Amino acid sequence: MRILISGGGTGGHFYPALAMCEGLRKKYPDAQFAYVGTKTGVEARVLPTYKWIRFHPIHASGLYRNRPLRNALGMIQLLLGFLQAIAVFVRFRPQLVIGVGGYASFAPTLLGALLGRLLPIRTAIHEQNVIGGRANRWLSRVVDLVMLSFAQSDRSFPHARKTVVTGNPIREEFLHVKRSPAIYRHFGLDPQRRTILVFGGSKGSAEITDQVLYGKDDIAQNEDLQILLITGDAQAEASIRRELDATGITNIVVKGYVHQMGAAFAIADLVVCRAGATSLAEITSCGKASILVPWKEAADDHQRKNAELMEDERACTVADDDVIVSHGLVGAILGQMGDELGLERMAGNAKRMGQQRAEARILGEIGMLMREVGP
Repeated sequence: MRILISGGGTGGHFYPALAMCEGLRKKYPDAQFAYVGTKTGVEARVLPTYKWIRFHPIHASGLYRNRPLRNALGMIQLLLGFLQAIAVFVRFRPQLVIGVGGYASFAPTLLGALLGRLLPIRTAIHEQNVIGGRANRWLSRVVDLVMLSFAQSDRSFPHARKTVVTGNPIREEFLHVKRSPAIYRHFGLDPQRRTILVFGGSKGSAEITDQVLYGKDDIAQNEDLQILLITGDAQAEASIRRELDATGITNIVVKGYVHQMGAAFAIADLVVCRAGATSLAEITSCGKASILVPWKEAADDHQRKNAELMEDERACTVADDDVIVSHGLVGAILGQMGDELGLERMAGNAKRMGQQRAEARILGEIGMLMREVGP
């Protein structure tokens, strides 16, 4: 079986795709894998370490309202991407094509759906967010299957042939790593202090980092707490370390990148991050209390919709502009850490929302498509 995954750009699209690939490889050890993404996406940085996945970068771009010049360039990019996708299909000859969102998913998944009318090729897409992305909304009209992370997402795909709620898969490390003194030592943290994990997603967040540094003196005064701050930027890491060293603050530990995020989650008493779909899947599957800071520039404001869904279930606190202006992000963090019952309640509600069997459900749905294709 030859399986092609397309999409990515951000960790929110890519890491669920990687979890799918790893699960499919275990279930079908003879399968061959190819991944179509972009040269600038997170997939281009991570996939070279996965020698069993052939990575094919293509051109991709979105289209925007009232921006005719940019749309003209975008159409050229899409055409180039479609031609590049044809070349990938000629060489790899996929039997199953799975789109995971992002502009790079459009051309390969559409091509797979069109060829599937003549050849034994099946197609599926996976939507991670509450609000369906533009590429996935278009593709849902032609693919064989739409897999959803949330039941509420169904309204984004009124013309889909088939939809099924599977949840959003996460890497196995999040489910199996447990809190231990060794993990605290690995990160340079104190096992006797409560830990707040702060990060901004696969590309970091200067806004969140700046908020933590703005309130660093208040953090330093609280000897019961410590922050593991992940910036997503090696240069920022070095600069912030110098700043913290100069002020003698020891209960903020800064890292540019953390590849063992499952370990970081295991020791977190509170998670502070953006409201991307993958972060939400990790938070809920691990049963963690959280403060979500929706990214205002997200397409269709989908991060706010993600956060609102969690907030409606009392599974998080949302730190929007009003909260940050009134209290500062650190003020919101300290206030939340002072509410022990609130932390326990949020963690329990998040755990109840978690979909730890998302990967198994996805593999089951994909398995049915594969049986339609044949060996």
